[in-house]
Amino acid sequence: MEKQLLAQINLGQLGGEDGFGPWGWLGGAEDIGTAAGIFTQIISNIIGIMTVVAGIWFFFMLIIGAYGYLTAGGDSKKIEEATKKITGALTGLIVIVLAYALVSLIGSLLGIDILNPQDVIELLGP
Repeated sequence: MEKQLLAQINLGQLGGEDGFGPWGWLGGAEDIGTAAGIFTQIISNIIGIMTVVAGIWFFFMLIIGAYGYLTAGGDSKKIEEATKKITGALTGLIVIVLAYALVSLIGSLLGIDILNPQDVIELLGP
């Protein structure tokens, strides 16, 4: 019996039944452990990129708010707008940190390392 590939389709003239793009063998994965490692790496990269983008956005908004505060010249409306920008930036940063902590806490309460899904995927595998 031939091994079934993830997302296996008949590509006809495009090269036979090699799977659909890089997901055919999950980048060369032939067992559940390798596939889980690749999946974990993809999720880790996405979370890392989102965290870096959020940090850059926080810094950018903090600089804009501080510049608005410094150039307000005593105008209470401009000071209020600048304060809102700084407060919004800090609130966003706190939400990101708390979300990470909450996911970690829920995972530890359930006994699952949610931030490292490779072990869970391997347990669910055949």
